[in-house]
Amino acid sequence: MFKTVPSINYLYKVLFDLHLHTDMSDGSLTLPMIEKLARERYAKAGVADHISRYHKIQDEKSFAEYIQALDRHDVLKGGEICLGSDLEISDASLDQLDYIIGSMHALRFDRSLTLFFFDSSVRFPDHHYFIQLYTERIIHFLSTERLDILGHPTLLPIFLQCKDPDKLFSDEQYAAIVRAGVENRVAFEISSRWLVPSVRFLSECRNQGAQVSFGSDAHSEEDALDFDYNLRIMKESGLDFDSVFVPEKKA
Repeated sequence: MFKTVPSINYLYKVLFDLHLHTDMSDGSLTLPMIEKLARERYAKAGVADHISRYHKIQDEKSFAEYIQALDRHDVLKGGEICLGSDLEISDASLDQLDYIIGSMHALRFDRSLTLFFFDSSVRFPDHHYFIQLYTERIIHFLSTERLDILGHPTLLPIFLQCKDPDKLFSDEQYAAIVRAGVENRVAFEISSRWLVPSVRFLSECRNQGAQVSFGSDAHSEEDALDFDYNLRIMKESGLDFDSVFVPEKKA
């Protein structure tokens, strides 16, 4: 339960939607639209377009154009990378971002087999093994990758999205994932689009003192800067607003 009832002024300090996609990657939102929505909804916005070899922002040239566009608007500069996929962008360039979201969009088993989460034709029969490998990879990425936020934690491939993650992951697996985030100072995103992670996962975040962030993963105006789910599940899991990650804007 919240230590105190948060005031409107206090909420304004933590209501950051840090996961917005624009027409610079695969969204329909424009930067002027995001600025307008943030003013109307008394919140703050962070753009985190996809940065990968599978999207428009995939090399130094396209990344530089992305940064230049963000610098012309009142938004935080973020980016969403695909964990496990190589980037053709230098660390010096990535330093220009205010924060980096790392998300699991695929799980690579070996050189010949990669399971893509949003491919509806994909199936994998051994769910227990899949969750075990997923957990191991997430912990590895939290410990080795350059990131500030783990995007939509416990979001699973389409063929498993009909199942409750709490019935697939053990308490020990949740605890190990959260521990890796705490040790490496990575916040866990509360995703209002995907409705993950669960109250049980976030209760473990509370117990270990992990940070969380708010993200709509919005690709269109109707989903952007909606904090209803975030605020409700924060209350249900007993997380205090002091645990909300708010990145600093770089010059």
